[in-house]
Amino acid sequence: MKTYLSLCQLRTIGFSIIFLGLVSFMGCVTATSEIQGAIVDISEIAPYLDTLKARYDLTETLKTTKMMVTIQEGDRDAEALREMLWYKKSSDGDDQLRIQVLGAFNDPKGVAIVKDEQFLLALIEEQEAYYGKLTDGVLREIFGIDLRVSDVLSAIFANPFLDGRTNALRITKSGTKYVVKRPGIEAEHTEIIMLLVQKNEPRVTEWRITDKEGKTLQLAIFDDYREVDGILRPHKVEIQRPLEKTRVVVKMSDVQLHTDIKDSRFDFTPFLNGDLTVIPISESDGTDTNE
Repeated sequence: MKTYLSLCQLRTIGFSIIFLGLVSFMGCVTATSEIQGAIVDISEIAPYLDTLKARYDLTETLKTTKMMVTIQEGDRDAEALREMLWYKKSSDGDDQLRIQVLGAFNDPKGVAIVKDEQFLLALIEEQEAYYGKLTDGVLREIFGIDLRVSDVLSAIFANPFLDGRTNALRITKSGTKYVVKRPGIEAEHTEIIMLLVQKNEPRVTEWRITDKEGKTLQLAIFDDYREVDGILRPHKVEIQRPLEKTRVVVKMSDVQLHTDIKDSRFDFTPFLNGDLTVIPISESDGTDTNE
């Protein structure tokens, strides 16, 4: 078997592109203790869940031209990448996303585009592009870890509830803090979501996924909330995955909402015109091919 790109190189570009990464220390971590407080009904946090959803619904476009992504994997030195992000809802309500990794002279090193359920990952220096239908299985094939398509939007909008899973919630309250526990996507997994409410504005500050023994599989931390065009959103996201021993920190310093973004920004054509070697991706073949 021959791999088109080294796993390290592919992960460096890929993890930064989708805001998902691995943590920098060995072994697993015990989950944060649940807040000791009163158990409350979902009706108490329902207005806050509606507010989180409204922030997504009201965001027709999102653009950031100043985004720094720091990736730490195992004992290796951390690598910092500068990136740009464009997000737009299309006329039929689908989400379009482009994230671009920049070189020293603002030249693109890697470009990821999501549109019409199709996914393109172009690695410019390697002259290769991965292209195909976007599914959870494809993400697992490319990056070698368990990823979900829904995690991408959830991380960008700091809202774990975008996938609509609000059944079987167990909610504990202490002061202005809520801890929401729900079953995970995978069997015997649990999700623990920390919700902080200040001046009637909810902020998701932590989203943890644990196994049946309570050890952390993935942790997302949302921080540095600022209001942009009337919408509160985080400007710092840190995601850790202890088992793979890597962490990713994303800091955004220039976020623009409701700005005009042309549909051509999400066009696959420039990367499929013959200049790059196009590698079809699917859940069955992944990133390898026979020699």
